[in-house]
Amino acid sequence: MKTQELFLDRLGGKVLQTAESLRVALNFLGDIVVSLGRLMTGRSFFRWNDFLLIVRRCGVDSLLLVSLISLLVGMILAFVASIQLKMFGAQIYISDIVGIAMVRVLSAVMTGIIVAGRIGASFGAELGMMQANEEIDALKTLGVSPVEFLVVPRILALVLMLPILTIYADLMGVVGGFLISTVMLHLNPVEYINHTQLSVKLSYVWIGLVHSLAFAVIISVSGCLRGMNCIRDSAGVGMATTSAVVSGITGIVIATAIITYICQVLGV
Repeated sequence: MKTQELFLDRLGGKVLQTAESLRVALNFLGDIVVSLGRLMTGRSFFRWNDFLLIVRRCGVDSLLLVSLISLLVGMILAFVASIQLKMFGAQIYISDIVGIAMVRVLSAVMTGIIVAGRIGASFGAELGMMQANEEIDALKTLGVSPVEFLVVPRILALVLMLPILTIYADLMGVVGGFLISTVMLHLNPVEYINHTQLSVKLSYVWIGLVHSLAFAVIISVSGCLRGMNCIRDSAGVGMATTSAVVSGITGIVIATAIITYICQVLGV
């Protein structure tokens, strides 16, 4: 009987904790919407110098890692596809598999995971440290909204840069498949390029960009939310950083499943 009561206590505590987390997240999203409205009307505390620095961190500073991962993923796809296609003498269709997979979803997913681990974690750590050092309280005392001053620039920077990184990852993934197919599998380079152009439709590019936009919002909001609600000690900053990465990657997987299902229903 006592064990059952302890289980019910823990279960009730988890339910109440989940409800409180949902309330905090909804309030945070509401603050973001209000802050974006104030930004559009020119009444927001928005520093363009800080915004440009965040844009550089989200874009240029992540370029090398995105290049490496996308190139290797394209190579791996080409290797895996060749194992089965060579049984039918259809190795040229490696270009179709690599091009469609990278452009439609894989580039966006891999770039999103990289950015979640690199940028999402930094958002959580930075805002968590500011929360622990009471810098956010100081902003509130001065009448400055922390969401307008700290969160909105980070969200806009990531929404701007992640689609660009995704397009670049598309290119690097196709190049990786091209290198493996032409150098190691001895396919005709011109024929490979022609097959890629025929198989990759513009609609696939737009689907990849929709993925990247959704991922940008999920990663930035998750990182900022965890940082703004950080426990005010060093352990809390570490927990906020870890939670930002986990929340971002989990959100990426869920969003991918939802968007893929919607595309399947719409027939695109």
